[in-house]
Amino acid sequence: MRGELWFIGLGLCSEDDLSMKALKILRSCKEVFIDQYTSIIPKLNIARLERLIGKPVTPLRRRDLEDDEASRLIKVAEKGRAALIVPGDPFVATTHIAIRLQAEKHGVKTKVLNSASVITAIYGATGLHCYKFGRPVTIVRPKKDLGYFPTTHYEVLRDNLKRGLHTFFFLELDAETGDYVSVNEALKILWETESMFREGIIKDDTLAVGLSRIGCEDAFVKAAPIRVLEKMEFGPPPHSLIIPGKLHPLESEALVILCGACPDVVGKERKT
Repeated sequence: MRGELWFIGLGLCSEDDLSMKALKILRSCKEVFIDQYTSIIPKLNIARLERLIGKPVTPLRRRDLEDDEASRLIKVAEKGRAALIVPGDPFVATTHIAIRLQAEKHGVKTKVLNSASVITAIYGATGLHCYKFGRPVTIVRPKKDLGYFPTTHYEVLRDNLKRGLHTFFFLELDAETGDYVSVNEALKILWETESMFREGIIKDDTLAVGLSRIGCEDAFVKAAPIRVLEKMEFGPPPHSLIIPGKLHPLESEALVILCGACPDVVGKERKT
């Protein structure tokens, strides 16, 4: 093996989420890069990050991370220790797995330092149990003028609900342009998909949980029927959405206490 490439999870909110171990590794690196393609870190200040680690940090966009362009990062790692700082936890995004495999094929040793991901943070934010979640899925913005209206999100939701499981929705986000699918838009897309399938999964009184900026001090989480949630303001991104399946009594209580759900609404949901 020659060289070393670290994948370092940044966490969910800002450079303050980096661990002491992460800072130690970053200070020892020949070069440091940061992924600014796969997600948004709401309070990130790159200038402050550079002061913390004592060296420049090079932002990487989509073209730098996908296809063969990742070779730039790997070439640096071949000559010494390099690091890629990743929003959340490194390998939730498949982009980073592809880079890691490419590095290993080029004889570069890869190492990982994990951090918080929205996938793990939602349990504390909502009180829903981790073992009650089914397959996660992304809601993307349809391009109707091009005849593009993906429906995988509806099919996954249907399958999860049949098994009594909760569904977590990633919402499409373009970190380079700042464009994103909000909780409100995601609910509208679900309504449109329901009108196509007509299976009665999405109704006015369907309980949902909208989340924004999880991991930050100004995080916002609200559980309510879709007809209420779609009118609420969730602020800046990133946003995500959950539609619960069958609820354990503790989960029902958590949605009321932690997420502001109306007890009567939660009481109507089927319990395990």
